[in-house]
Amino acid sequence: MLTNITRYIFAGLMCFATMHSAGAEDWISHYYEKPTPERFVAEVLALSKAGILANPKANGAVTVFLGRVMAANPAQVSDWLDQLSDLQGTDRQMLLQAANLSATPAAQAFLARQADAQKYRGKPVDIRALEPDNPTVLDMLWADFFATGESAPIRRIVRALDYGKYTDALERYASSTKTKKETDEARLGAVFKVAFWSLESNTRQHQRVGAFLEQLYFSEGVTESEQLGLAVILSKTMPEKYAFTRLDNGRWSFQRKGSNGQTAGAPAASKPLGADSALQSSNDFTGALLATTDVDWREKWDTPPETVPGFTQAGKVPIGKPVTILTFFANPQLDAEGKAQVRCDLRIIAPDGKLAHEQKDVTCYAGAIKGNPYAMRLAAPTITFSGDDDDQPGNWSIEVMLRDAIRKVELSLKTSFELHKP
Repeated sequence: MLTNITRYIFAGLMCFATMHSAGAEDWISHYYEKPTPERFVAEVLALSKAGILANPKANGAVTVFLGRVMAANPAQVSDWLDQLSDLQGTDRQMLLQAANLSATPAAQAFLARQADAQKYRGKPVDIRALEPDNPTVLDMLWADFFATGESAPIRRIVRALDYGKYTDALERYASSTKTKKETDEARLGAVFKVAFWSLESNTRQHQRVGAFLEQLYFSEGVTESEQLGLAVILSKTMPEKYAFTRLDNGRWSFQRKGSNGQTAGAPAASKPLGADSALQSSNDFTGALLATTDVDWREKWDTPPETVPGFTQAGKVPIGKPVTILTFFANPQLDAEGKAQVRCDLRIIAPDGKLAHEQKDVTCYAGAIKGNPYAMRLAAPTITFSGDDDDQPGNWSIEVMLRDAIRKVELSLKTSFELHKP
């Protein structure tokens, strides 16, 4: 049975998810696919008549949606606001909040003419910077996506998958003493469930959401919890493409299916690298590239298979601090003798675009593959870079072309770090 916390959060999210089903669904939930700003005034009046603008559970989401539409159509904002100037009470408040969120000159000019202008003028909240730790923020982020079709709000919602660690707290909450800590953790557990449900539901309904989640899974910067949640969602919504399996010792496998529908490989099976690797997969061959400032990277890597190393990604690196470039691979094809042949090209490019270091057609791995072929393996060589005083500060790029010579597949891996003077 759902706790009161869960019911509350589901009610908040479902309010926006279903509020427009009676008449405005085609305009709101799929607006980004075919924007029709000419319907703005008529749709706002319809929402007002239906009582939705005055509904506190929908207010935040509708404000964001209308604000984003206004921001995309600044030349029409003045006329829209004039036509809607007869709105009263909460409906008027919501419209003026949306106008401020749009940050358009016409909206600011309109607000300046209002007797209560100070209530609505000010620096707009950056919705995409909010922590997705409550249902109102989740609603607003989905409204942002419905209006713009951009990936940024989806990425923010995915952050809530990190709250999966609190699901046990949610289950325990009914019998707990309900301290502030227990209540907060149970709330985050409920937010995780709602975020997961909304991502799964909208992946089924919106092809673009599914495409974003696929891109995100194979990108840099996702945490282990986020990647696990994405793997489950993608396997449930795209069973023809992906399969998810829980393994022993808390490990898991996420496999891409071949053209025959059978699981033939693993883009991130038993992934041991953590979140900060540049990961790519093609034709069941997987590669990853990581630039790390860990001087003990070897000790972190030489651990049991179920241990996630927790490498520190090289971000802003002072001159003189070493950066080690690590290349990983998984599931190379074997020849008739059961051996793999993995080769690579490596380039380090300075901020001015000049080539600082290059190695071509290097043997990254040659030999038999023991154990799980889908587990990530460290390729040779590893390269350590340390900026000198005469090296350019700025963004240094690392490019590795990783080749499965037997399968004849190439993966283009890229990462970077910023060199600066201490």
